[in-house]
Amino acid sequence: MWNAKDAHSKAYNDPKKGLVSPEGQAIAKKMGLGDSTKAERCLTCHALSGYNSAAGSRVFLKAADINPATKYSVEDGNSCDACHGPADKYLGKHTEKGWTAKMRADLGSQKLYDEWGLYDTKNLKFRANQCLSCHLKIEADMIAGGHPELSAAFELDSMTNQDLGQDWVHWRKGPAWSATKVWAMGQVISLREAAGQLDVRTTAKADPAQLKDCYKLIIAHALPSRQIATVFDAPSKDAIDAQLKAINDGWADGAKVSAACKELAKDAEALADKFNTLALDQAQTEALLKGVAAEGEQAGNAGFMPANKFCQCLMSLWGSMTVNAKPADAEAKQNKINDLFTPLGDPGTYKAPDFAKAAKDIGTVTFPGGTSIPLPPGGPQ
Repeated sequence: MWNAKDAHSKAYNDPKKGLVSPEGQAIAKKMGLGDSTKAERCLTCHALSGYNSAAGSRVFLKAADINPATKYSVEDGNSCDACHGPADKYLGKHTEKGWTAKMRADLGSQKLYDEWGLYDTKNLKFRANQCLSCHLKIEADMIAGGHPELSAAFELDSMTNQDLGQDWVHWRKGPAWSATKVWAMGQVISLREAAGQLDVRTTAKADPAQLKDCYKLIIAHALPSRQIATVFDAPSKDAIDAQLKAINDGWADGAKVSAACKELAKDAEALADKFNTLALDQAQTEALLKGVAAEGEQAGNAGFMPANKFCQCLMSLWGSMTVNAKPADAEAKQNKINDLFTPLGDPGTYKAPDFAKAAKDIGTVTFPGGTSIPLPPGGPQ
């Protein structure tokens, strides 16, 4: 399944988007990295890598880190070890019935990785860390070199959910309402990573357009994250708002923006810990859906990225409702969500007033009952 359906297996050798492609070679050359198939900076996400928990980033795995029994080749792209950790220590034990579950219970996710190299993707915070360390962490010089931004298309739930059409998924479905939790974790950790991205790009004095794009991504994930906070930890909403205000007020001062981004990342991390071990239910899912739906007008007025993420959030949350509660009006309300993609269009044709009007109706007619949380004023124009 991995080789036939999972695009990760083509990260190195895809003739259009992989490291061997003309585009991949051109990006590496423009960045001064030489051959993209040999540049460690490229291989870190396009081949076998691991997540460094202390640094919060990916590291390229050397031959010494890899069990020879796996017969790993760099041309395999993102193979099993890239997501599940270098199998040198756990490969044999992992096949023993009950071993992984016992080690997870005895050691916890972090020690399981530290001592055995097995990365616990059942822990949703760990899963989000692993995915977003490549799918969102795109540095400013990569964009300048022609590398595409990946954050617009990626959502942790929609990209890893069999019920939303991802037929490459090779793991068992989670318990009822688990998709809601996957969605929520994806939003909060994306907020953390977006804050980190703006911090890094501000420090690097990146192009103003790139900084503005980072800010829009923060807003795109802050809107649902604050609704998540109202369900699981109300003080986190105030903490996030305080840092959004600090970013807005200090936009002309890079040092103030970076400081606020660091605090915002900590606040998002803390919020993730508030619900990572909880089992979610229908009432919480409905509350999140109504809250997010109420943010449509704000999302629309904030720009294409927040509007796009708003649509993706609705798709995920209504998908969770449809699968678990099987409402009689599932198709009708899904059609209302689908209709939003017409005014959304693409970045070049996007018109904020048109989308904001349609999105407002989603919150007042299709999924009423939620309360929009006003964003702090200011920020880049």
